[in-house]
Amino acid sequence: MDRVQEAPKVVLPTDCKNLFANRASRMDALAHVQDGPMGPYLGFLAHVCRAQSKVFNQADAEPVSPALLQNSREHGMPPVADLVFNRAAQWRADLKSLLSSLAEEDKLEESLRSEAKAFVAHLERDPNQVESLADAILTGAVLENTDARRVPFVGAALQVYFTRIAQALPVADVQNADVQSLCPCCGSRPTASVVHMEPDRSNARYLYCSLCQTEWNMERVKCSSCYKEGGIAYLIIDTDPKAATKAAVRAETCDDCKTYLKIFIQEKDPLLDVMADDIGSLALDMLVDEKGYTRTGPNLLLYPGSE
Repeated sequence: MDRVQEAPKVVLPTDCKNLFANRASRMDALAHVQDGPMGPYLGFLAHVCRAQSKVFNQADAEPVSPALLQNSREHGMPPVADLVFNRAAQWRADLKSLLSSLAEEDKLEESLRSEAKAFVAHLERDPNQVESLADAILTGAVLENTDARRVPFVGAALQVYFTRIAQALPVADVQNADVQSLCPCCGSRPTASVVHMEPDRSNARYLYCSLCQTEWNMERVKCSSCYKEGGIAYLIIDTDPKAATKAAVRAETCDDCKTYLKIFIQEKDPLLDVMADDIGSLALDMLVDEKGYTRTGPNLLLYPGSE
């Protein structure tokens, strides 16, 4: 009798240039069906994701010290977590390349190209302030309006830098993380979770890192914040009860800790992309927020209240 194949515990990002390019295509597709200001914003993010794809292969992955990798293997500590891993200046080079690419994109609105050019000048003039902005984004600090407008640029560059590192790591080095709500690679919170349809992890739920694109397995119908099961419910936009079983995008709410995180069902829409469809479904966030639940995971391409 064949043994049932066990779903992998951790899945590190692969083929990341195509990952970002495919995300750009999904952003474009969602932009065409969105009403109001989110359509243009998704179109703008499609350009940002294409710039991520372009920048990704322009540098090698930053090496991670053997001590951090050993600590991860032996004690379950994410090896590139913000508290232990000092990101190098390469991430700012990624940011500059990304901004320069956007500044030269003739299909992008002039105001956005000008914003990218101005940010390049600011980056060169005051790199320490930009580092502080990156720290604030990674820790979820409250930002001033000017900084908030720059979140998609900085978030995109940080994703390129940390995804490059994650892709280069042996999966054995990140298998032992024991804090289920945090990425086993970089220690960041997940943007959402995905129920997959691929043969090796069919019907398994994976949390998706907001920073380095790593995925890690977590059993279904369990709160990704407090780990309790009894208070779990699912909300969708459609009020038709029959729609609940067909919805590809749902909010998994927990009445024990009054938090939520979106869950994407790949079988219902194989073209789903976590970052793109999360932004494309902000109406669901508004609905769940009105019911008193607090979202636990960020999307580094969007600052709440910036649009």
